[in-house]
Amino acid sequence: MSDTNDAGDPLERLHAAGFDLGMFDPQQLELLGALSDGELTVLLDIRERIGEVRMDAEVEAHEAGMAIPMTIGGLLF
Repeated sequence: MSDTNDAGDPLERLHAAGFDLGMFDPQQLELLGALSDGELTVLLDIRERIGEVRMDAEVEAHEAGMAIPMTIGGLLF
């Protein structure tokens, strides 16, 4: 899972984790920037877990000759 001891700006941590912050408007960025450490840790862990599941699904789909959608989880993923 993500390192829960990471300190720093929430937006920097989200960007470093691969979130495309350019898709958010200023109000959404303000909200994301105000996340508590606990909220941010949960969000980063969920993203990491979805990424792991997606990688497993891509391998299975590739082996079966299937295509998988590129977007998982809506706006954030």
